[in-house]
Amino acid sequence: MNRWMAPTAIAFSLMGAGLVAGPAMAQSSGGSSSSAPVDISADEQEVITSQCKTIFRGAVEVLQDKARMRAAMMTVYNRRKTPGKTSAPGGNNDCGDVDRVEAEGNVFYVTPEQTVRGDRAVYDYASDTIVVTGDVVAVKGQDVARGDRMTIKTKTNDVKMESNATGRGKPRVRAVLYPDQNKDKKPAAGKP
Repeated sequence: MNRWMAPTAIAFSLMGAGLVAGPAMAQSSGGSSSSAPVDISADEQEVITSQCKTIFRGAVEVLQDKARMRAAMMTVYNRRKTPGKTSAPGGNNDCGDVDRVEAEGNVFYVTPEQTVRGDRAVYDYASDTIVVTGDVVAVKGQDVARGDRMTIKTKTNDVKMESNATGRGKPRVRAVLYPDQNKDKKPAAGKP
């Protein structure tokens, strides 16, 4: 699974890492490999500074470069600044860097190469972990993996798919993988 799921983890985390709550809305993270801006659209946005969170509701769509994430609602949680650090000029903003991003309600993450779908997705910055839950389907080309929970460690690109479905007495996941049709083909005579 790792050979085709890892790019999803990287791109999903880069998109999540670009989200910053507050008046600045969204900007690209300096640590990401993509310097493309993050464009967020939704029916409604609510900034709750006292709780250090921003909520986007209603047909939320996040675009960065060629990646797209859609969900019914997305909440960006920021860490509280540690005492002694200065607040934003002219304000009492105690909110710092992003802590986690939660997407809920028919979550789709799509790139030109792959699609991941689930009912909920959470990206935790401290552990660099993405957890997609609820009828998870991951597709790349013809390859398809299904389960109830997909955990992605973004630093190592380790992927674990779990399922509550039973078969043969154990919880099971399901994957259908197609061999690469081009790797076994021999070049035509006279061609490298």
